Amino acid sequence: MGILDAILGPGGGVVSLVDDIIKRAWPDPAQQAQARLQLLDMQQRGELAELDADLKTRLAEIQVDDDEVKSESLFKSGWRPFVGWTCGAGVAYMMVARPFITWACDAFLHVAPPPAIDILVLQSILFGMLGLATARTVEKVKGAQ
Repeated sequence: MGILDAILGPGGGVVSLVDDIIKRAWPDPAQQAQARLQLLDMQQRGELAELDADLKTRLAEIQVDDDEVKSESLFKSGWRPFVGWTCGAGVAYMMVARPFITWACDAFLHVAPPPAIDILVLQSILFGMLGLATARTVEKVKGAQ
């Protein structure tokens, strides 16, 4: 039985997960009993309810992401690589290819330069994919609201 089954299955949750960890961490039955007592105290005060709901939500999101990645359908598993490659190609075009093509058009061909891509939109998508939201995660880990 995996962690997801233990938490999301019937009778699962943070309490069962922590109880399993207690069994593995403390071989002494007296220490296990003391740790379980602290766990039950936390459960009675309601401290574990919020943690349990948050944990279940995050694990469900991880499971959905994992299912998308393993999917054989390109509409599910291929959208992240597609957007990544599209953004990478757009940045390469704007930063490398377009300046060279513009120079060649002006110097040799005497034609209009190629069109530009709105780099701000492209960068916002690319930076979002690269994980600028990590800053918020760091804030949460440090306890900032």
